[in-house]
Amino acid sequence: MNKQKTKEQIWQIVQAVNHTCMEGKGFEKLNPYFHDDVVMISPGINTHAQGRDVCLRTYEDACSQMTFHKLDASDEHIDVYGDAVVSCHKYECIWEFQGKKFEDTGHEILVFVRQDKNWQIAWRTLIPGSRQIEKCPAEEGQTGVQISNYMQETCMSLMSNMPVCYLTTIDSEGFPHTNAMNNLRYARQYPSLADLFKEEKDNDFVVYLSTSMLSPKMVRMKANPKVSVYFCDANQLVGMMLGGEIEIITDQEIKNRIWQKGWTMYYPNGPEGPEYGIIKLVPSKIKGRCKNGPFEIKL
Repeated sequence: MNKQKTKEQIWQIVQAVNHTCMEGKGFEKLNPYFHDDVVMISPGINTHAQGRDVCLRTYEDACSQMTFHKLDASDEHIDVYGDAVVSCHKYECIWEFQGKKFEDTGHEILVFVRQDKNWQIAWRTLIPGSRQIEKCPAEEGQTGVQISNYMQETCMSLMSNMPVCYLTTIDSEGFPHTNAMNNLRYARQYPSLADLFKEEKDNDFVVYLSTSMLSPKMVRMKANPKVSVYFCDANQLVGMMLGGEIEIITDQEIKNRIWQKGWTMYYPNGPEGPEYGIIKLVPSKIKGRCKNGPFEIKL
């Protein structure tokens, strides 16, 4: 088979995969294009998924949650080495996910091998560019945080209405590291978890967070479980810090309960995969500031 014919076949496969992602369905039709032991590496090389079924489930789970407005592939470079091919192309995409609009450009790298005269994807990763995020109209303007004369009610409203919170961990040299985290108490985005937090009778301020078990912050928390989680509404000058020792959840039932559809884009091996982690904070300290005055809630 001549190289030009091979390049045309490879590009047809790339287009078929992108077309299916745009539609968000019909992923079973992609089976012939993926090797049995295909490996997908996440951006940043932190996690990977292996096997056709796992990888296609990752595509389906992620893309079925998105609405694509654009997914273009261009500037392809396809190199043929006997029974192996390395393909790299630029992608441009616009999509909506969980009420937000994303725009991104980057490069997709694919390695193909020939199996019974057919080309199959054996390895894949993305090198994303500078992603832009646009909030949906419903999230612009007022946050929904209700300021009350009863400080605990204000704090509970803050936790329920902020999409992001901030986790601070301490490294081996005593320096703090702060990461923005998805707030699983954000009622609009995670309504299925509301009952989980209501069941926490001993402490109304319990926080669960999802993170990779392979991340640097997980390494820091294993060495030093003392952390803080900060919630704030900058528009209303309200902020609250929860301090205490983190617990790494090993109970699979709880991890399954917290798992959300679409998370395979972060944890490609699913809720029982080695990279999926849940941490829990039962705070022992609560301090903050509301408007012009500091506050502290005694537990």
